[in-house]
Amino acid sequence: MGELGGRISKARHDAGLEKTDAERDTDAAVGAGLGAAWRISIEIVVALVVCTAIGWALDYWFGTKPWLMLIFLFLGGAAGMNNAVRTALRIDAQATEALQRKSQGDAPAKLGEERAVESAEDSTEDGEGDRRER
Repeated sequence: MGELGGRISKARHDAGLEKTDAERDTDAAVGAGLGAAWRISIEIVVALVVCTAIGWALDYWFGTKPWLMLIFLFLGGAAGMNNAVRTALRIDAQATEALQRKSQGDAPAKLGEERAVESAEDSTEDGEGDRRER
């Protein structure tokens, strides 16, 4: 049965149905990059929409159409860009830290374990981590 499993695995790999670890890591990196790009894009759009809606509502209330909407549109753009830059810098810092860990050999074995390790470290710093009584 082991020989059959090996032959099936080889056939799946040759057909392109089974990915190697390097291919899986590449796919994970691409997915993480796309996720970050979508996150930044959504932050910009949401800031623009929310601020424009606030400006429109204030214009309607005060009867100053379209001045407050235009002012809040530009404020929303500035806020969205500010959030995007901060998010990009945070993502870059996390990627740099992960590369440094990997070069030192301390990198987590799988993608996603990094967050689990960080949350475990945070909980032990708070004093509420897993404590065993002696």
